Amino acid sequence: MTSPLSRTRLLQNAPTLFAAYPLAWLALVYLFAARARFELGHWPAPYRPDPVDLGFGIHHTSILLGMVAIPAVTVVSLVLTVVRRQTVSRRRLWATLGLLVVSNVILVALCQWDPGQVFEWFAD
Repeated sequence: MTSPLSRTRLLQNAPTLFAAYPLAWLALVYLFAARARFELGHWPAPYRPDPVDLGFGIHHTSILLGMVAIPAVTVVSLVLTVVRRQTVSRRRLWATLGLLVVSNVILVALCQWDPGQVFEWFAD
């Protein structure tokens, strides 16, 4: 059972945790690719093999569900940050907003640049 103090702290940090969500999702995707690399003995390439065929069902499903949740989590983080602006210092407010912007920029840049063709492989 959690104490009221730890629940309060969690609620205070919720906007920051949500702002970091795109980075956590990217880590999940690249960990899936690394896991596939260890299973196959080589880095996965588009259409070689299909990610579903690797047998990592829970990991694969969590990536798909996580991808669908990214826009909603981004909006929730932004709303929580704006709502809590009265009770949080300006420095913390800007740090959370900065993390939100940076994490989404990194996400978009990696999806566009796609080093190692990980996203192309995953989407094939």
